[in-house]
Amino acid sequence: MDTALHALRQFMHARAGVQLGPDKDYLIHSRLHAVLQAAGLADISALVQALQANDRGPLAQTVISALTTHETYWFRDRRPFERLRTEVLPLWRKRMPRELRIWSAACSSGQEPYSIAMLLRDEGLQAPDWQIHLLASDICETVLTQARAGRYGAFELERGLPEGLRQRYFRAEGAQWQVDAAVASMVRFQSINLVQLGAATDTYDLIFCRNVLIYFDRPTQYKVLHALQQRLAPGGLLFLGPSESPLGLCDALVPWGEGSGVYGSRAMVNRRSATEPHLQT
Repeated sequence: MDTALHALRQFMHARAGVQLGPDKDYLIHSRLHAVLQAAGLADISALVQALQANDRGPLAQTVISALTTHETYWFRDRRPFERLRTEVLPLWRKRMPRELRIWSAACSSGQEPYSIAMLLRDEGLQAPDWQIHLLASDICETVLTQARAGRYGAFELERGLPEGLRQRYFRAEGAQWQVDAAVASMVRFQSINLVQLGAATDTYDLIFCRNVLIYFDRPTQYKVLHALQQRLAPGGLLFLGPSESPLGLCDALVPWGEGSGVYGSRAMVNRRSATEPHLQT
């Protein structure tokens, strides 16, 4: 069984970048119990054999979903969204053409990208005056299915969503709440694996990748941070979680503005700070 658990940890690290040490064996057993039953597999050893036979099929996706963390809520930690509203949007309002590209990476069940979309609409950054391209991604198809549907239970809605936004942007449908079509239309959901990003083809003015790196080991953090930095448009910003930092991992990223959690490419931040003293590097 120890050999099987080791192989399962290797699978999770290779496919999802998630580092599960032996201290997480209890979590593996508890979260995979239902998976084993549904697949008709006797134990972890049988599961590993099935994954070795097909590590890209539905079973593999189910295992990744079960062993990754999907914790999320509306306007999580508040401070990043306040900085977006008070520090970033005033700069964006001056830009021409009025087009923004935003990526919410590891978006789970959609609360983060929908929070961004609601904030932009409340601040007047919406069609037809603005072209907003808001990509939201996750490795797990299960949570993406809910995110695309935009339907949430009462408990999910209560976690961080102000009452005023609930009234403006949701409607009750039985025991569930449906996000407003205008908000939903701003977000495009896609399955993306952050540890298997290819060469950068698209760039973004804003990337939210919050509370994700904490689940990776340092080599994987290095790989992901460099991939994200390459996807920042000139002047683009990367928002990380409160306990995450590129320090010692990606020197091309430096703090932007006052406080932690927001980073830009070194050359662009240095250039901007020379003309805007309130932005510190």
